[in-house]
Amino acid sequence: MSVTYPQGKDILVVVHDPERREQIARLLTDEGFAVTMAADGLAALRVCAVRRFGLIVAATDLPGSLDGPGIVRRVRRRQPGMKVLYAGEPATRPAFSNPDTDDFITVPFERHELIGCVYELLHRTAAAVAAGLGRRIRAEVKAS
Repeated sequence: MSVTYPQGKDILVVVHDPERREQIARLLTDEGFAVTMAADGLAALRVCAVRRFGLIVAATDLPGSLDGPGIVRRVRRRQPGMKVLYAGEPATRPAFSNPDTDDFITVPFERHELIGCVYELLHRTAAAVAAGLGRRIRAEVKAS
């Protein structure tokens, strides 16, 4: 059975551990996805300033001033439809009530888990995106 992936849905992998970053990129590339890698939050922001992504796979525990959720908040201001799959240890799992959380995968993970999460996120309907956007806006208004 042939699987069709959404066209124009490039993926940005933002993971500070070089082995994990390469593993994720290799698994996604082997499945036919266009993948760009960044080792930290600032590099991710620079790439997102010149290129659109359908999905970011981000480590929750990035070192430095920009962790995974911090990067996502900034990028979604310019690319509101972008999805995010966080990857990390169970203790770093963001709350699903957090408007920046689309999905989370615990590391280590199996190939089929990663591909399944990515495929599902990229195929979410426009209605789900709009609902998520509304949820994020309401959360920002409450926080103000």
